[in-house]
Amino acid sequence: MEEPSARGLSERGASDRRVTSTGGEAAIGPVLVRLPADATLSRVLRLAASGIAAMAGFTVDETEDIKIAVSEVLLALIEHGAGEPIEVEFSVELASGSAADSTPRASAFLVQARTAIDDFDGDHPDLRLCRTVLAGVCAEHSIELVDGLAQIHAEIRAAEPSTTRP
Repeated sequence: MEEPSARGLSERGASDRRVTSTGGEAAIGPVLVRLPADATLSRVLRLAASGIAAMAGFTVDETEDIKIAVSEVLLALIEHGAGEPIEVEFSVELASGSAADSTPRASAFLVQARTAIDDFDGDHPDLRLCRTVLAGVCAEHSIELVDGLAQIHAEIRAAEPSTTRP
């Protein structure tokens, strides 16, 4: 069997992305990851998130913010969860391009994570610190108890494209 060329992989990767319509915007994903409550796996989750962000066209600075948010979300759920596996979902919202360029562009990277929890204390100092860090890198975030699960939502928005030309 013949190996695909690098060009073939890049062309196929762009066309094979799952893109679905969601009320005027399109979405890439969701990408679901389920991992044990083990902090050493934080690197794996950050790499997955940064790969998705790169595919979606996020800048290096935005990707760093995404990785910070992903680490905070995972570590908070490990520290406060019941030791059960953690489910993480990544998705990217796409906005329509401008009238001059109809190419969709990434508008937001969404992280939704959940795990079982024995006792939820939303005012715990560690969770207050997590909220502070998420507030620094996210446009929106929440930490809540939903159906007996600790759930954290984080949304990192892409910067608006520049409309001026140099």
